[in-house]
Amino acid sequence: MSDAGSCDGAAAAWDAPQDDILEQPVHAMEEQAPPVPTSRISVRKAVEVIQTFDDYKRWLLTEIGFGGILKLTMLQKLNLKFSAWTMSKVCVERRAIVLSETKVLKFFAEDIHKVFGIPCGHRNVKGRDGFIKPEAVTFIKRTLGMDRTGVHSLRAAEEFVMRDISEASSKIEKDCFQIAFVIFDMGHVLAPRTKHDYGTIDYWGALANTENITQYNWCEFVLEFLLEAVRRLRNDMMANNHSTNLVGCHLFL
Repeated sequence: MSDAGSCDGAAAAWDAPQDDILEQPVHAMEEQAPPVPTSRISVRKAVEVIQTFDDYKRWLLTEIGFGGILKLTMLQKLNLKFSAWTMSKVCVERRAIVLSETKVLKFFAEDIHKVFGIPCGHRNVKGRDGFIKPEAVTFIKRTLGMDRTGVHSLRAAEEFVMRDISEASSKIEKDCFQIAFVIFDMGHVLAPRTKHDYGTIDYWGALANTENITQYNWCEFVLEFLLEAVRRLRNDMMANNHSTNLVGCHLFL
């Protein structure tokens, strides 16, 4: 479905006139409740792991610009029905929650930074700077233990960040701790996906050199993935699906 089809009637009215074909599905969904939602987002899991970190581990994460995420508040569970409802009100093109003609809440990548305290650098995570060679992917998977049979990437990343890491640790151990934490946090909070694509590596190029992690715009990456999640929800609503899996950081909304 096009981005235009993701906006509700109020938002679409402010843009260029839309074809009736595009307008009708939007109006039809205005009062339609989203399907029954599920989600693999887990703030509880992330916070439980973060709470085990000592000062040195926290310092390592602050060094790569992810110190803000250490301040996450414990949430046992989220109201997924409310998350789905809020996502259904998002206009992708305008990057805004449109509640009515006069109630429009725009949001920006900088807002992701304000909420989660992650880097908002000048490099594009999915751009040319974020390219990663297959050999580098293999190295990361092998070093973090993601190549073991029966162990998926998030479990392996969690096991690695729980290891003892200190000033006496090797540079490769410290680097891999930083990489593993970003993968872990992306999978549980910032860009959770479905159980079928938890091993995605579309942002791993930005992790290959830990000294450059702060230079990437992680906020834009998280926001773009959330907007893609809104499109997926809209498609499920258009298809009258009975259930939907909420991906992306709907916690932000």
